[in-house]
Amino acid sequence: MSPIITVLYAIAALTGAAFAAVEFRMLWRFIRNRQEIRTTVTSESSPDRTEIQTDESNLFPLVTIQLPLYNERRAAARIIRAAALQDYPRSRFDVQVLDDSDDETVNIVKDVVQALRSQGIQIEHLRRDHRSGYKAGALTEGLEKSEAEFVAVFDADFVPDPTFLRTVLVDRTGFDHPDVAFVQTRWSWREPLRGFFAASLALLLDRHFFVQKPTRAFFRNVATFNGSGGVWRRKAIDDGGGWSAETLTEDLDLSYRCALRGWRGRYLRDVGVVNELPADMRSFKRQQQRWSKGNAQCFRLLMGKVLSARGLLEDRIDEAFLLAGYAIHPILMINLVLWPWAVLLMNRPTFWVVQGIMGLVIVAAPVSFVLTVLERDKRLSLRSIGHIVSSVCIGIGLMVNNTIGQIQGFFTSGGEFVRTPKGHEAIAESEPVQEQLRAYQVPLHWSFFFELITIIYCLIGTAMLSTAGESLWAIPLLFWAICLGFVAQQQLTPTRV
Repeated sequence: MSPIITVLYAIAALTGAAFAAVEFRMLWRFIRNRQEIRTTVTSESSPDRTEIQTDESNLFPLVTIQLPLYNERRAAARIIRAAALQDYPRSRFDVQVLDDSDDETVNIVKDVVQALRSQGIQIEHLRRDHRSGYKAGALTEGLEKSEAEFVAVFDADFVPDPTFLRTVLVDRTGFDHPDVAFVQTRWSWREPLRGFFAASLALLLDRHFFVQKPTRAFFRNVATFNGSGGVWRRKAIDDGGGWSAETLTEDLDLSYRCALRGWRGRYLRDVGVVNELPADMRSFKRQQQRWSKGNAQCFRLLMGKVLSARGLLEDRIDEAFLLAGYAIHPILMINLVLWPWAVLLMNRPTFWVVQGIMGLVIVAAPVSFVLTVLERDKRLSLRSIGHIVSSVCIGIGLMVNNTIGQIQGFFTSGGEFVRTPKGHEAIAESEPVQEQLRAYQVPLHWSFFFELITIIYCLIGTAMLSTAGESLWAIPLLFWAICLGFVAQQQLTPTRV
């Protein structure tokens, strides 16, 4: 039994260390090239373009704004108005409300669209009698009714600034090169963030937008679209094969398919689009499980093509690890399950060597979050340190939830696109608050009970190691139990206004 545990635990530790090594490589690149990276993802205005006297059709390309909606009665009116009131010539853009709703959102959208159309806005309320393909299917059907050169996509919880289209398409240099498939802008949050939980979730996502995406852009790695808050070149969508419902992360899928066709994306960190964070842990878990499942599906479908794309992609190994990103969660789960047996049964010198390797995994996330806070806030504070600790705990506590998503993604294609309830800030005064909150309340997912089982396993393992005189090595199990317990407890806390 001891050799089997040793081999399994060593494999799990080495795999986890490989992910950590890739993370540290990215962080080191960021630190060494910080000033240049900031310049790369902060495009300067191009005043000469706007000053040149030219006709409107050349200066302002045709754009279709697509708004995929499904049961968004709290947020639908807000995003439709924000999209329609762009500071862009009305003859040069139109809005498609891709509404698959089956609740009162339909009537809300109908009223708003009629009002905007009466003001001269080119806007359509497109309805389907099915949800085939979910978001990807809705986007595809909308494109069939558009002849625009560019397509902007916003989810229901986003609120683009009135200058968004003008900034991306006219004032910035986003699409100045013909091989640019899309421009992705930074997700930003409503300030001030409501509560400690929201600030911790924001930090988890800010790492992606303040550190990872800028670094990858600087080193010409594959840029990825984040599903919302960006503009696509229609020609690139078509050349890449279009939106596909074969994965639940249609944005990641199309980004890589376009990259494999020679297209590239661009990220503008200085252009932010306000959107909302999930209101509670149940909603966040639902979102994360969908992302982890879609990530596994993309890994299964694209990994072979990425690794064989010699000469096309700058760093195929780095791309492989990005596609496998959520696999860190099942790796953590394997380490957790094997931990007490590794402590008791492994040869002690071998165990120490493996723990030295595991040290990389332990410190990677905190270091990454510290750099994110410094880049975002320019300083560390006691409050931000608390957010770092909380973000680490949430990341670890999601291991059960995201492992389930990864397993599902490796064995299935597509699946139901389960929406993440948003619009918490857009509650209408005409309807009782509690009634609105109940309407889209997320039920307790069955993964919650697996989390409880894992917590019990950790506590039993802690007691077992302490009894065997290995109290020091029981601490990690206790820490994992605390992280899982924090995530579990948050699911029992209802959303509060």
